[in-house]
Amino acid sequence: MAATSGIANLSTLTQRLEAATSRLEDLAQIHGDRLLGGALCALGVAGTAVAGGVPQPPPFPPSAPTAEELPPAVEAWDEQITPALSAYTSLSFQLGDLIADQAKSVQEAFEAQRHIVLLAASSAKPGNGGLQSPTFAKIVEPLQKALMAVTEIREKNRAQKKIFNHLSAVSEGIPAAGWVAIEPKPAPFVGEMKDSAQFYLNRVINDFKNQDKTHVEWCRSVSKLLQTLQDYVEDKHTVGLMWNPKGGDAASFAGRPPGTPPAPPAAPPAPAPPSMLAGGGMEAVFGQLNQGEGITKSLKKVDPSQMTHKNPSLRTKDEPVATSPKSSGPPKIPSKPESLRTKKPAKTQLDGTKWMIENYEDNRSIVIEQTEISHTVNIFNCKNSIIQIKGKVNAVSMVSCSKTSVLVDSLVSSLSVTSSPSFVVQVTGKVPTVLIDATDSGLLYLSKESLDAEIITAKCSAINISVPLQGGEDGEFIEHALPEQMKHTFQQDGKFKTEIIAHTG
Repeated sequence: MAATSGIANLSTLTQRLEAATSRLEDLAQIHGDRLLGGALCALGVAGTAVAGGVPQPPPFPPSAPTAEELPPAVEAWDEQITPALSAYTSLSFQLGDLIADQAKSVQEAFEAQRHIVLLAASSAKPGNGGLQSPTFAKIVEPLQKALMAVTEIREKNRAQKKIFNHLSAVSEGIPAAGWVAIEPKPAPFVGEMKDSAQFYLNRVINDFKNQDKTHVEWCRSVSKLLQTLQDYVEDKHTVGLMWNPKGGDAASFAGRPPGTPPAPPAAPPAPAPPSMLAGGGMEAVFGQLNQGEGITKSLKKVDPSQMTHKNPSLRTKDEPVATSPKSSGPPKIPSKPESLRTKKPAKTQLDGTKWMIENYEDNRSIVIEQTEISHTVNIFNCKNSIIQIKGKVNAVSMVSCSKTSVLVDSLVSSLSVTSSPSFVVQVTGKVPTVLIDATDSGLLYLSKESLDAEIITAKCSAINISVPLQGGEDGEFIEHALPEQMKHTFQQDGKFKTEIIAHTG
C-alpha cells in the first residue's frame, strides 16, 4: 500500500514538473520573441526574414498614438453639456455683436471645465493643499481668464441698453463654472448662479416676446445650459470634483495641452533572480525539487539559547530591524494657527442682485435696507454678529458662520443655514422653506404666517424651533426640539422601515 502511495506521489510530482517545464519554456519563447520584435522595430526592419529564412513579424507593432479611452465623467460631459453649449453658441452667433463675443468666452470657459474634469479623472488630487494648492491654482488659470473675459464684456458695455440684460444674464450665470473649486456640494452653487441669471433672462423675454422670438429662444438656451450643468454636477461630482486616487501627477497632466494622452508609468524594476537560478539555471531548480525530504538537510539547527520565544531578554535588544522602504508622500504642511492667519476685510456689497455680507466679527449693527424682491443675501464667515435684513427678498443663505443672529422680514423662496453652529434666525414675515445642513445648536423663530413652512434638516443636532403660543400674548413663543434619532427595522417585504424617535416630556 505504501509502495502504491509512493508511486502515486511520484506520478503527481512528475506531472507537476512537466507542467512547470512547459510553462517556463512558453515564457522563455515569449520573452525571446519580444526581445526580437523590439530589436527589429528599433532597427526599422520589422517583418524582414531572420535566420532560417522564415519571416518573423514583430509581436508588438511600432508605437503609434492611439485614441485614449475617455473616462465616464468626460463621456457624460460630451453627451450632456456639449449639445446644450452648442445650442447656446449657435443662437448667440445669430444675434451677433457683443452677444457673440461673449459666447466665445463662455465656450472657452466650458472647454476649460472639460479639461479640468479630464485632468481630475486621470490624476490624483494634489496632496499638498488640495484645492488650495499652487498646483490647482495653475490648473484653473485658463478658466479664470475666460470668466474674467465674460464679465469684462458686460462691464465695458453698460451703455448698450438693448442687449445689456443679455450680457448681464450670462455674466451672472457664468460663475457656475467655478463649481470645480467648490466642496462638498457644488451642485447647489450652480443652481444659485442659474437663479441669478434667470432674473435678467426674464427681462429679456419680456422685452422681446412680441418682437423677435430668437431672443426668447436664446434665453431658453442659456437657462438650459446652466440647468444641464447643474444636473451633470449633481450626478457625476456630488461631493466635489471627482479625482482618481490611482491616477498620475496632476501637475504633469496640467502641463500638457488638452487631448494629449498621459505618459505611461515607469516600469517597475525587474525582480532579482532567485539564488538557486544563479548556479545552473533550470537544472538547479529540478535538482532542488528532486531532493525530496533531503531538502531540509542544509538548514542550520538553532540552539535553544538563541530562540527568542524561550529567552525574552533577547527581544529587548535595540537591534536595527530591516524593513522594506515605504513610499512616503510629501511632508504634510501643518495648518497655520488661527491667531496667525490673515483676517480678510469685512464687507457689505451689492453685486447685481446678490448682497454679499462677509467676514464680520463682533459687529451687532449690520443692517441691509435697500432690498428688492429679486435680491438674494449671502452671509459668509461671520462670527458673533447680528444682521438685520429689511424688506422682502428672494432668499437668504448663511454659510460658515458661528454665533450669528439674523433677523429677516419675508422671503420668496428659502432660508438656508449651512455649517453655522449656534445660530439664531427670526422670521417676522413669511418663509416657505427652511434648509438646515451640517449645523449643531441652532434656534429658529417662526411667525404666525410661517407656521406652514417646510423645514428640512440634515446632519444636524440640537435644533430648536420657537413658534407663537396659541392664545398667548404677542411675542410669547413656545419652543420645540427637532428629533435627532431614527429607528430602522427590516421588514418582510425586503425593505427598511424608518421611524422618527422624538423625546418629549
